[in-house]
Amino acid sequence: MEQRRLARAQAFTDLVAGAIAGVASLACYGVLWWLLADGGLPLAVGGTAVIAIRTSTAQLTSLVQQVNRLYEELLFLTDTEDAIKVAGENAIPSSGTPLPSPVREVRAEAVSFTYPGARSPSLRNVSVRVPRGKVTALVGANGSGKTTLTKVLAGLLLPTEGTVWWEGESGERVEVREADRAQVFAAVGLLAQDFPRWEMTAAANVAIGIGDRPRDMDRVRKAARDADVLDLIEGLPHGWDSIVFKGYERGVQLSGGQWQKLGTARSRYRQAPFLLVDEPTSALDPHAEIAAFQGLWSLAQEGHAVVLVTHRLAATMNADHIYVLDQGRVVEDGTHDQLMAREGGLYQGMFTAQAAQYGLAPTAGTLPGPRNVQPSEHESAS
Repeated sequence: MEQRRLARAQAFTDLVAGAIAGVASLACYGVLWWLLADGGLPLAVGGTAVIAIRTSTAQLTSLVQQVNRLYEELLFLTDTEDAIKVAGENAIPSSGTPLPSPVREVRAEAVSFTYPGARSPSLRNVSVRVPRGKVTALVGANGSGKTTLTKVLAGLLLPTEGTVWWEGESGERVEVREADRAQVFAAVGLLAQDFPRWEMTAAANVAIGIGDRPRDMDRVRKAARDADVLDLIEGLPHGWDSIVFKGYERGVQLSGGQWQKLGTARSRYRQAPFLLVDEPTSALDPHAEIAAFQGLWSLAQEGHAVVLVTHRLAATMNADHIYVLDQGRVVEDGTHDQLMAREGGLYQGMFTAQAAQYGLAPTAGTLPGPRNVQPSEHESAS
């Protein structure tokens, strides 16, 4: 909208400038022709007058353009003032109710969310549970609301309707709007598809996962080892002091898959009890992908809550609970076996379609089954 407004202003002022310059030039040339034809003006003086008219026209056009630029700058100034006002109204509170310690699960109840300016909500009456020690998978087609839901669970977006609860071991709970947001953000690790790739050293790219604490290189190396990127970084000419961006002294170029491992190391270094990962293996080769998913299962076994967003449905087989989203709604949920048992279900259709790409029959036992786990808290509560 802002670009259209500026474009209209530019077109209008250009039209005005052209009209003014055209009328002024036409009037001056008319008077000059009359004086020359009447003999009241020498030819040499007329030539000088033509040069003066052309110069004046150019100056007039430049003046109108400068006025237009001033108008544009005033629009930007107005937008800046509006942005400051909106930022003040929506600033993250610096205090709030402390979270329960320890937090047992995050629960979203009847959550809906609509992006500003959007005609329809991205989430509609969604209810999910994310317990610690479990892997919770979110699956669905592109645009079904998976990424938006992860941001709502992380506290980055506040729901338009509904509530997000942080629940403790003894049942006490705090709603995200009332919670100490600093504690919420400290408890969450988010590995998005478009995570930042900082033009800094490899060590800084991992340690920035907890940027407000002194760097612990032992933990940095452990996180890198768990993400299968330690040997790569320490094999660089300058090791951890290598700048992982081409164009600098000591700069190196990393591939997409190597960056994804470095991003995973950053999330592991954070050691947040709740980890939300969105397509964490999209740039990895098959062996690295398997290792990455095994790393996520190990985090769940250590007591972390893992929310996995992925289109690799072979990985969701091992999830403790699966939520299937479609057009912003949860249309199915359960374990892999439960969802596959629903004839004509959305999950069964997606899984069967993926299995068919490899010539496999998902009902014939050719695919690996889910891990042998105890019934999840989702099942026991249903």
